[in-house]
Amino acid sequence: MKMLLVSCLAMLTMVPVAFAQGRSGQKAEMKAQRDALRLERQNGLRANTNASPAGVTAADVGEPDSFGRNAKFLGIAASGAVLIDPTCDPADIGPLGPDDHCITVPDPSVPVPATTFNDVARITIPGKSADNIIYAIANHTISFDMINAGATSTQCRMSYAPSVTIESQALNDPSLIDPNTGLPFNGSFTTGGVGTYSANKTLASGAFEFQTQSYSRANTTGFSRSFFAALGLPDSVINQLYKQPMTIRLNVRVSSRCVDSAVLIFTIRFLGN
Repeated sequence: MKMLLVSCLAMLTMVPVAFAQGRSGQKAEMKAQRDALRLERQNGLRANTNASPAGVTAADVGEPDSFGRNAKFLGIAASGAVLIDPTCDPADIGPLGPDDHCITVPDPSVPVPATTFNDVARITIPGKSADNIIYAIANHTISFDMINAGATSTQCRMSYAPSVTIESQALNDPSLIDPNTGLPFNGSFTTGGVGTYSANKTLASGAFEFQTQSYSRANTTGFSRSFFAALGLPDSVINQLYKQPMTIRLNVRVSSRCVDSAVLIFTIRFLGN
């Protein structure tokens, strides 16, 4: 089973998946998705309404600060693999790399509580690399087995919630408050909206299902001046964010039930203007 998972992942096999949103265990994920969408819409509405040098306004193009500008590659951050396995024995899954993580699940009928792995990949973007936007294009590959070994039908789930943490000296001012926590930023800010996935399905006794997802999530606004302004940061701090180095770390949160084994991989390509 594990060799099949690895082989399918290596070949980037794409299998159409149909899944239903569950009533339980998914509310937090759905709220995160709604919050991310609301924040993107707020950012768009708060775009600069003044005319750009090209003579267009927010009413014309939505974001005059980026209109007509060339995008440039800033780099890529590719995560280690996050695995679910009955034993996490290297003899079965192979040796783990420094950014790999494995959750041991000897009995898949026992729910795996939400587990977060921070800093599974990272990139440091030099200061003055971008003027208005650091744009993220996230790619995800998720493969997992669902199996119900019990005597009755069971509600099974797989939840995968990636996020990114932005670190900068510009966020060290103790007067700057993170709107998500109500506490000072202390040099970093963590946000989602980069490709949450969840599957919730009722499996009959003895039923088995294998799923593979390979998908992308591009942020509409990116980490733009309007994104940071929506967090309540003043222009002076936003200017310093772009002038100083910015480290972006990738994180993964996962929970499951009835999942016998899984492989989760997260990559982001960054662009700027």
